[in-house]
Amino acid sequence: MNFAADISGVIAQTGGGWDPLWDGAISVGIFLVVLLGVLAVFANPGRIQVSPQREAALATGHTDRRTVFESAILRPIVWLLLGVSHRLAIPRTKRWLRRQLIAAGSPNFYTAEEYLALALLTGILLAVALELMHLLIYGTYGVAIPLAGFVGGFGLALYQIQDRAAKRVRLISKRLPYALDLIALAMGAGATFTEAVRTVIRHSIDDPFNVELRALLTEMDLGTTRRKALQNLAARVPLDTLHSIVASVIQAEELGTALGTVLHDQATLLRLQRSVRAENAAAIASVRILIPCLLLVFAVILAVFGAPIVRAVRGGLF
Repeated sequence: MNFAADISGVIAQTGGGWDPLWDGAISVGIFLVVLLGVLAVFANPGRIQVSPQREAALATGHTDRRTVFESAILRPIVWLLLGVSHRLAIPRTKRWLRRQLIAAGSPNFYTAEEYLALALLTGILLAVALELMHLLIYGTYGVAIPLAGFVGGFGLALYQIQDRAAKRVRLISKRLPYALDLIALAMGAGATFTEAVRTVIRHSIDDPFNVELRALLTEMDLGTTRRKALQNLAARVPLDTLHSIVASVIQAEELGTALGTVLHDQATLLRLQRSVRAENAAAIASVRILIPCLLLVFAVILAVFGAPIVRAVRGGLF
């Protein structure tokens, strides 16, 4: 009762309204309580967990990455968020994020938990920036604005990796028919499958599909069977056409069919499918363009006959 009376007295002294200082003090108190709770749970020093892709890169002599996880300034905060992401019970989201990272080419060899930590960091930074802007402009604290900033920053980080993966898959889809033609042409000239693939990836080293083919050859050089390496290639790239091509190649190996002929037929089929998609897109565009054309014609009719129509409605043309 005494505490309620004290609060009522404070509100009465401020003219019946809530003092912004009290609002700010409560917000800071909530933040400190949450921060102390997180520190109490996750303050134990953790061991750096390296992804298998990063281990392979380091083993083959590549230079280590330089990200916020290796930064001396941001490392304590980022590793705290990494501990939080490891303990988040969202297996579906982590599996989806792992697939997106692989489809995007494993940027900086991030694991799903590491990218979740980066998304949390982005959300926190955006929330702090919006809260500071709100404080400087209006002079008051708020809860909804930093919450919206955190959700927006977190979602923006997830959308960025999804968009990057989608663009890379589209590039692979465009490159696929030409690469199959080159492989089939090289095999028709007497080269083996491995030699044909090496010939294709000799140029355009940074091409996404060439990167995947190089990973295919690396797996085969390390002792993986061709069938397993092709299945891994299909698993890395979420593209239905590539899955069907891999299935056709595996079936051709089992039946003893000439592999060059199969690849050439698949490339021809892909080009036909692309032509069909282009024709369908053109047909849909011709229908959709009717609406703006009709609107333009209606606007011209109103501009020409608008005045006579208004006069006729008012009682006469003269």
